[in-house]
Amino acid sequence: MQIQITAAPDPVLIAAAVRRGLRRPVFLARSAGWAGLLAAAFVLVTTGSLSPALLTIGAVLAVGVPLIMLNRTARQAMRGGRPTTYEISGGGIASADDQSRHSYAWPAIRSVDELPGQLVFGLADGRLMPVPTMGLTTDQVDQILAMAAAQGLAVRQLARS
Repeated sequence: MQIQITAAPDPVLIAAAVRRGLRRPVFLARSAGWAGLLAAAFVLVTTGSLSPALLTIGAVLAVGVPLIMLNRTARQAMRGGRPTTYEISGGGIASADDQSRHSYAWPAIRSVDELPGQLVFGLADGRLMPVPTMGLTTDQVDQILAMAAAQGLAVRQLARS
């Protein structure tokens, strides 16, 4: 079975894929930031003086770093902006535009997340390959997810009504 999809990059879908892919680093940065803010509050309560360094570091880690990570990654993903053809087959997944072609065998993929309007393939090296599902039937999406599960990948599906 081979399924082929051609689509232009969608900023909304890419932003959702980036948020999904950067959950852990964003969580760690926010947690460290909140810890810094709590430490600043503790210093204020115990000594009566505000620590501007702890306050600044906490705010930057809690707010600034996650925003920069998410925006930079989303902009890099949108940089090409060219229509891309995606192929999903028994051998793996591939993407091609007018300037490049990338293909990954199933062992190079660690997970598949179904998000609204797309499948996000998590590659073994930590990168993501979002594949839009616009134009695919629910049965075709289910076939892709079943093929990925048969390859031993972690598959996380949406709850459908």
